[in-house]
Amino acid sequence: MALFDLNDNRLEPAVLGRPATDADRTAVLAAVRRQIAEVLRRPLLGICWDQVIGGDALTALDAAGQVVTIEVIDVLDSTALLMAMARATNAARAGRDQLASRYPGGLLAFEQDWNGFRDSVPAGVDPGPRLTLVVTEIADDVRTAFGMIADSGVEVHELRVRSTEDGRALVSVELLRTDVASEALDADRFTAPAAADPADDPRPDDATAPTPVVAQPPNSTSSAPTPSESSGSVSGHRLDAAVLGAEPTVPAGETSERALSTLAETIDTPATLVWVRRRRGINHEATLAGDGTITLADGTSYRDPSAAANAAQHTQDVDGWRAWRVGASGPSLRELLEPADDEASAAERG
Repeated sequence: MALFDLNDNRLEPAVLGRPATDADRTAVLAAVRRQIAEVLRRPLLGICWDQVIGGDALTALDAAGQVVTIEVIDVLDSTALLMAMARATNAARAGRDQLASRYPGGLLAFEQDWNGFRDSVPAGVDPGPRLTLVVTEIADDVRTAFGMIADSGVEVHELRVRSTEDGRALVSVELLRTDVASEALDADRFTAPAAADPADDPRPDDATAPTPVVAQPPNSTSSAPTPSESSGSVSGHRLDAAVLGAEPTVPAGETSERALSTLAETIDTPATLVWVRRRRGINHEATLAGDGTITLADGTSYRDPSAAANAAQHTQDVDGWRAWRVGASGPSLRELLEPADDEASAAERG
């Protein structure tokens, strides 16, 4: 809620209190760290906190299974921004085993909490920003240049802290927006929305999304809130999701490798595989060889489509059989799988 002062018959933004004391700023940062999920209003499964220069950094998974970094720091200057981006890049490369090794309780606790978290959030949730920064002060050069990185998965929240005469600290949290970003947002409001891909978001239009369940950061003593019950018919369970959060079409391991190898024999190879969801910022290409090997743009190879998709997007729960298509407008691997299975069965009968 915006608050204004009436000055000479004009409304001006109200400024309460005085500039915050160092003690208040420190206390506010500590409180934000403890309540980071409430501050961001975003479903998160916290993995671990690390101390960084000027604050703390949380490694977490968002509702789409994407590895994200959230940093709570005092001053954001160009050096702090570059260091935070580097840490986020390294964190995004972490695999499931690496994340589990840093999770309190180890692999078993991680798997149980991840499955519970995944079941509690709406299906088809778009990946959020890879790096979120919550800061009390932003250097002028960062504020000016932020438009250059605003669309690259970085989000900045500014804490405005004021101290009052009676010893209270008043805090507002504002998302940093540039003029360019604001213009783009305004333009989007007047642009007709693109037709939704039914396979991309299977929920009916009248479905009511449940209140996001937020997993508390490790070492938190409070329990995670429970989701509100939705009214009406909801088919938003993760098993209905086409790509993110979906159960794999073919179970991982030897079964998936054999299926992909059989499929590769039925099409012209090498074939270009494409995974594009522009509204979600997803745009990946890979090459499928005749032996069923998928090679990503960075040169890494996989024998399972889901493993390749997870590695490309730095996620944990993607059905690669539905994600990858042969060509930008071609069929998905899942759509090609059934004919390939039929041919294999016919060959066995023959």
